[in-house]
Amino acid sequence: MPVLNTGNIQLNYQRVGSGSPLLMVAGMASDSASWQPVIAPLSEHFELIIVDNRCAGQTLPTPVDVSRGLMVGDLCALINALSLEKVHLLGHSMGAMQCWALAAAIPNKIQALVAASAPPQVDQVRIDLFQTLARLRTNDNERDWFKLLFHFLFSSEFFADAQRVDDAASAALAYPHTQSIAAFTAQCNALPSFLEPLDLSGIHFPCLTLTGQNDKLFSPEMMRQSYTSMPHVEQQVIDNAAHSVHWENPADFASCVLAFLKK
Repeated sequence: MPVLNTGNIQLNYQRVGSGSPLLMVAGMASDSASWQPVIAPLSEHFELIIVDNRCAGQTLPTPVDVSRGLMVGDLCALINALSLEKVHLLGHSMGAMQCWALAAAIPNKIQALVAASAPPQVDQVRIDLFQTLARLRTNDNERDWFKLLFHFLFSSEFFADAQRVDDAASAALAYPHTQSIAAFTAQCNALPSFLEPLDLSGIHFPCLTLTGQNDKLFSPEMMRQSYTSMPHVEQQVIDNAAHSVHWENPADFASCVLAFLKK
């Protein structure tokens, strides 16, 4: 896969499909592989540019300094390096927050934005939650730690089958690019940089938020409240899904994204 050398990191990314460019930014503790369930339907209509964030996937070195500003700078560098005049944005969780910050920084480069499972800024409660999760993770409890993390990502139905939960933890441990404890901690420690309000007054392109009906981190009601001051932002709730909405209900997720971007 191609790599962009920005001077202090080697930003790993991939390009899939053809059409207008759609830049896809994963959430915390995730990388480009997290989009796997929706790559096929989206790549039939767009050229997907899928990025590994700092301290995730195959972007190196890791750990490395992380902040909202540095991450947005990485995305700007990639857009410029690929000579993209306009891009669509699709971000999940922390990736959605990055997309809002990127849109605020270069609104003239953005055609449309889809923000899944997160408001534009984080809050102190979520910062405390993830920094606590980082402190709880050790080399000796990795399997149980992933099972704990799943409770914030998936609906209650996921836990009805204990074998499925165990298999998911095994898959996370076996993944060759599993995020290290140090890298996860670095991303968690960067969350306070997402507290600062963004100036979104320059955003005049179409925007959509997607939320899983069962999301425990950012519930549909929390999302509605977060976007009260942005009436131009379209909001949709996806049934049968929690925070990892594109994993639990990839068909409806892809359908919503395509219907919005194609119109």
